[in-house]
Amino acid sequence: MADARQSIRFYFSFRSPYAWLAAEKLESELGHLGAPIEYCAIYPTPEVFPNDPAAMPDKIAYTVQDIARLTRELGLSVRFPPPGDPDWALSHAAFLGAQRLGAEHRFMLAMFRKRFGEGLDLGEDGVIADAAYDAGLDREAILAAAHAPGLRAQAADAWRLAAERDHIFGVPSFVYAGKLYWGQDRMHFLRSAVGRKIGAASQ
Repeated sequence: MADARQSIRFYFSFRSPYAWLAAEKLESELGHLGAPIEYCAIYPTPEVFPNDPAAMPDKIAYTVQDIARLTRELGLSVRFPPPGDPDWALSHAAFLGAQRLGAEHRFMLAMFRKRFGEGLDLGEDGVIADAAYDAGLDREAILAAAHAPGLRAQAADAWRLAAERDHIFGVPSFVYAGKLYWGQDRMHFLRSAVGRKIGAASQ
């Protein structure tokens, strides 16, 4: 049964609306399978993944249309945050603080919903504090994590480590049994792979 209990690594970034959709579907798609999920928060830094949204207006326009279609299909509503990149180390370090408290799933969802459900800036302490409250966590503890130099450095280095470990090049990405699944629209393939492995282990 060791293989059946092999974890699924879920790579996400609070920067990505597609990662938000994957996070919203996580329980319905994968929660019933019994495979542990390892939450891996990463974000691209210019050194490892130069990606300036302002330089790709056509891609941004398409993403807005595409996310609107996908959220309607899922029964969600979207409100895009202001343009521009906040200090991503802040929100991702906050997640690492929540993860240390065993609250990674609910804090992740609270943060995504602040950004893409309410259109708020995750670079603001007040928004992060409110997400912590929504997740049942202490505001000050999460803000302390967000500003902790060690956690900020860990968050900033996470993309590089993900690329080295699992050849990650974008989010959302899932890794299971050595296989990479990129995109929220590939989760059904992952679900089938986990189901097959668990079924084979139980025979």
